Amino acid sequence: MKFVEKIFPDRIILTLLLVFFLISQTSVFIKNVIPLIVHYNPYAVLKYDEERKKWKLFIHKGVRYFYDLKTKKLYPIPLLEYENYKFKPALKGEYSVNFEGINYKVKPFKELFPRKLWNASFKNVKLLLFWILGFLVMYLFTKINYKVFKNKKIVYTLIFISLFFLVSVLVKKFAGFSNPHMPVRWLFGTSFQPSEFSKIVLILFLAYYIGVKGEIERVSNFFFALFVLVVHASLVAIQTDLGMAIFYIVLGSSLMFVGGTPWRILIPSSLILGFSGVTFILANIETVKKRFSGWLDPFADPYDRGYQIIKSLEAIISGGFFGQGLGKGLYSAIYIRESDTDYVISLIVENLGVIGFVFLLSLQLLFFLRLLKYALRVYGIYEKIIILGVTLNFLYSVFVNYAMAFNILPPKGIALPFISYGVSNLLSSMIMLGIVGSIYRRNGDVLNL
Repeated sequence: MKFVEKIFPDRIILTLLLVFFLISQTSVFIKNVIPLIVHYNPYAVLKYDEERKKWKLFIHKGVRYFYDLKTKKLYPIPLLEYENYKFKPALKGEYSVNFEGINYKVKPFKELFPRKLWNASFKNVKLLLFWILGFLVMYLFTKINYKVFKNKKIVYTLIFISLFFLVSVLVKKFAGFSNPHMPVRWLFGTSFQPSEFSKIVLILFLAYYIGVKGEIERVSNFFFALFVLVVHASLVAIQTDLGMAIFYIVLGSSLMFVGGTPWRILIPSSLILGFSGVTFILANIETVKKRFSGWLDPFADPYDRGYQIIKSLEAIISGGFFGQGLGKGLYSAIYIRESDTDYVISLIVENLGVIGFVFLLSLQLLFFLRLLKYALRVYGIYEKIIILGVTLNFLYSVFVNYAMAFNILPPKGIALPFISYGVSNLLSSMIMLGIVGSIYRRNGDVLNL
C-alpha cells in the first residue's frame, strides 16, 4: 500500500478515483463503440453532414436505408429480407441521391465502418492516457509544497497567466480564427479550456488573500479581490460562457463568505455582483433568451432549443428503476450529442437506472465528506480555504450537471468531475486534488483519518 500512498496519501479517495475511472471508460464505450456495432449493416448507408463535415448514419423515421445500384434510389433495409432478388445493394462507392425532395451524398456503411470503429475505440484509449497523465500530475502536485502558493509573486504570476490565456481565447474568437457569434472556450482545438484552470487560480488567489494577507475585512482589499473575480467572470462571459462566469462568481463569493467577510462589505459586494450579472445577461440577451425558452418549454422547439433537454429526459425515463442494462440503453448514446460529456448522467441512468444513479451519488457524497473532513480538521485558514474551494468546486459542478440533465436548471456545459469525457476538466480536477494531497502530506498528524 506504500506505492498507493505515494500517488495520493488517502487510500479512500484514490479508490474512489479508480471507480470513477471505470465509470467514465464505460460511459465513453457505450456512447461511441456500442452504437456502431449494434447499427452495423454492410448495406446501410451514411449521409454526409455538411454542417459538421462528417459522415453519419442515414436514418429516416427510425429506419435505416440502403442504396440500390439498379434504380439509383434509397430503400428501407427491411426490404432486403423479403425481396432481396429485386435489388443490387451498394457495398462501396459514393453516390448523390434525391430522397423526398432533398439531395444527399451517401456512402455504404461497410466502407467506413473499420475507420469509424477505430476512431470510436481510440476515444477510450485517449481517455486512458488522460487518466494516466492526470494521476501523474496529481502525484507531482502532492510532492510540491503547497506553501509555495503563499508567495505573493507566484500568486500574482498565476493571476496574470490565467488572464492571459482567457484573453487569448477572446483573441482567437474575434480575430477570425473562429465564428465570433459562437461560443469559443478552447485555445487549442477542443483539448485546452483555460476557464477550467482559472478555477484553480481563483481558489489559490482567494486562499492567499484571506488566509495569508488576512485583510479581507478591509474594504479596499476586499474589493480588489472582488475585482479580480469579476474580471475573470467577465472574460469568460464574453467567450460566450455565461454558465462558467456565474460559476466563478458563486464559487468565489462562497469562499469570501466562509473566509469571514463581514455583512457590511458582503451586502454591497452582492449588489455589485448582481449588477455584473445583469450586465452579462443584457450583453448576451439573445443567447440567454434562447437558453431560458428551451429550458422553460423544451417542447415548443423540440428540434432545436429543446432537443437536448427532451432527449435527456426521455433517456432518464426509459432507464426506470433498474435501467435497460449495461450497454443496452442506447437511446442516449444515439440521440444525445454530449451523452459522454455534459449529459453523461442521462446515459448512466438509462443503462443502470435509479440504482446506478444512487450508487454514483453515494460515491460522490463520500468523496465530498472526505474532503470536508480535511477542511474541518486542518488548522490554518489558508489550508481550510483551499480545501473548501476544491470541495465546493466539485460539489457545485455535480449539482449543476445533474440539475441540467433533469431540466431543473437551464442547459450549461458544466462537466461531471471525473466522469465526463474531457481533458481540461480532468487535469484541472487532478491538479486540485494534488494540492489537497500536498496539504494532507504536510499535515498528516491532524488529517490522518
